[in-house]
Amino acid sequence: MIHIAFAYEPGLGSLRMTVQGHAGAARKGEDLICASASMLAYTLGQAVCLLYEQRMLRRKPRIYIKEGCAEIIASPREGCLAEALMAFWTVQAGALVLAQNYPQFVTLEPAEV
Repeated sequence: MIHIAFAYEPGLGSLRMTVQGHAGAARKGEDLICASASMLAYTLGQAVCLLYEQRMLRRKPRIYIKEGCAEIIASPREGCLAEALMAFWTVQAGALVLAQNYPQFVTLEPAEV
């Protein structure tokens, strides 16, 4: 089972996505559900890197992606929260579609904003 969670932590000024687990829908290297969850993590990782390059983040984002585990944390600058939220919201929308279509393999914990 893959668990995808999003969090907005206003006290820390950060947004976070975590992905943990394996779908187990097919053999390693052939599991399209795992590949889909991985692609969501890589997409958000690239998006927050672009936000950092555009000086929209207070510090370099934390991007950790490894087999079966991913964590992405971004801390937007004041005045840039909307752009960061849009990146996280878009990936969360993709995670929602994945969880709705494959509830036996994916759970989602959406962020409350």
